[in-house]
Amino acid sequence: MKKVSTLFYVAVFAVFSILILSFTIDKKDNDAKLVGIWKGFEKDGQIDGVEKHWIQQRFADGTYVIMFTAKQDCEVETMTEKGKWWTENGKFYEAASSTKDIDVYNYEVKGEESVEFKSIKLSGKDNNTYIFTDYKLDLK
Repeated sequence: MKKVSTLFYVAVFAVFSILILSFTIDKKDNDAKLVGIWKGFEKDGQIDGVEKHWIQQRFADGTYVIMFTAKQDCEVETMTEKGKWWTENGKFYEAASSTKDIDVYNYEVKGEESVEFKSIKLSGKDNNTYIFTDYKLDLK
């Protein structure tokens, strides 16, 4: 009887360990200061002659939606993007659901109202030239 109870406890421990690992392996950390609704804009930041404006909502569950408008030569294009975001080791990661590439940024929270982002990788390639600031819209 003692052998069965020891074996039972080992099996229960193994099952719980597997369950705990399965829930934590895919979990990403989110800097709570980045959650909310943000706006931003830039001109000539990524492409000369292009002016971009956006509104982004980052949710606490690590998902986001962003609406862009881009203007070039008096033509306006609008786009919507959805994906996942997280922070790790002081870096901000953004993975659009439409691509396998992950954009990586250094970021600095500047009070409650703004966050400055400096690119490290964009579209899977090293790129440290893109800098922009998001401004919080839903200040309480």
